[in-house]
Amino acid sequence: MEVKIAEYSGYCFGVKRALKLTEETIKKYSANSGKIFTLGSIIHNPGVTKELSKKGLVSVKDMDEICSKGIFIIRSHGMSPHLINEIRVKKEVEVIDTTCPIVKKAQARARSLSKNGYFVAIIGNKNHPEVLGIKGYVLNKNFIVIENKNDADKLSFKKKIGVVVQTTQTKEKLHIIIDKLLEKTRDLFINNTICDTTEKMQDSTARMSKDVDIMIVVGGKNSANTKHLMEISKSINSSTYHIENFKDIKPEWFKGKNKAGISGGASTPVKDIINVKKAIEQL
Repeated sequence: MEVKIAEYSGYCFGVKRALKLTEETIKKYSANSGKIFTLGSIIHNPGVTKELSKKGLVSVKDMDEICSKGIFIIRSHGMSPHLINEIRVKKEVEVIDTTCPIVKKAQARARSLSKNGYFVAIIGNKNHPEVLGIKGYVLNKNFIVIENKNDADKLSFKKKIGVVVQTTQTKEKLHIIIDKLLEKTRDLFINNTICDTTEKMQDSTARMSKDVDIMIVVGGKNSANTKHLMEISKSINSSTYHIENFKDIKPEWFKGKNKAGISGGASTPVKDIINVKKAIEQL
């Protein structure tokens, strides 16, 4: 079995930065018995989350679970500034910000559009933490989150619409929704805030999908960028499978296949991708 890995796979800059800051924070404060919290996972990868938990990072689902006077880490996806301030004041915590710099740009663009009188259209997944954070930067709740063409169809005509995009969205979805938004306003200002690395991952996955008999996409099932890689690959190569690690591999997938391709999401450790490659080669 010939096995290849897509040119752009594994941790992006934002994830590497978030994990570095988190590891440094754990090392600095856990020795002093300091409680370190994050609201949700630092990144969307169950294996990495589990490892950080063993080191002392406490991932909670609700602000009430955060202990007072501890350390609070803002996840890589960012958060609403109002929620951050509420946690800082009510819990009296020291805040460490690991928000991806590319996400920060999307947040800043949303705020700027709002200040300049635009109705803000956020193209992305409604319940994704990055989108929830971006919403917090829009003034007077003057926004809509658009997941698909149908959402755009329902939007009433607006004088001015400004667009920001969840950084892990696909270019194809952006184009489809923009075409519909052109019917909803005479003044459309588009900020293509899709991350450059995300685009490169998507493009390299698409290229490889055309050249192999089977594609394996490695990453957390809760990772938006990994899901998009899966969607892109599946649209090109029907023999595409999304796994979290090598243990999810099923030998029967590879019957009659001679060439396999592997792509990994932006929150997927390189070691996980290498382990998948080794496992396939041993089938």
